[in-house]
Amino acid sequence: MIPPVILPIVRRAILDLLDAIGGEQSDDTLQLQLLQLGHRVARRDVAEQMRWLAEHGLIEIEDLSPYLVARMLPDGVDAAAGRLTLDGIGRHKTGKPVGTAS
Repeated sequence: MIPPVILPIVRRAILDLLDAIGGEQSDDTLQLQLLQLGHRVARRDVAEQMRWLAEHGLIEIEDLSPYLVARMLPDGVDAAAGRLTLDGIGRHKTGKPVGTAS
């Protein structure tokens, strides 16, 4: 379970990662990328937050068991760019994964 205090940060990180990689990715890969940002979260927690983001109209998800695939929606792109702020989503960019160029 993700501590409630960091949920907005993890949600923002998911949006930032999706935006940086072209708008589509699986829960499995997002978990690995979140780990590179310093967020030690379980894959099921990533899937849960993807569902939360989908319920709020920021992404759409497709269940391709055993994976969930997220696709950015226009409001998700705007949230990742800082043009749209929502309760439950961090306001600031979350950084770059370890080992990526500046």
